[in-house]
Amino acid sequence: MKIKIDYEKCFKSGECYYNHPELFRMGDDGFPVAVVDEVDAEIDAEMLRHARQALEVCPSEAISLEE
Repeated sequence: MKIKIDYEKCFKSGECYYNHPELFRMGDDGFPVAVVDEVDAEIDAEMLRHARQALEVCPSEAISLEE
């Protein structure tokens, strides 16, 4: 599973990295970066649940999950 961020849709509200810092961080340009993708970490069940929560609360609907 991989977290995808559509930077054309994202308007940098920060909901993802404020609510789920274990999955996201703010990049130098203000856009979110998926931390788990930086380290090629496996997403366990708890992290997957958090990723789905981030997807649901993203106001720009810029987050998606890729199998």
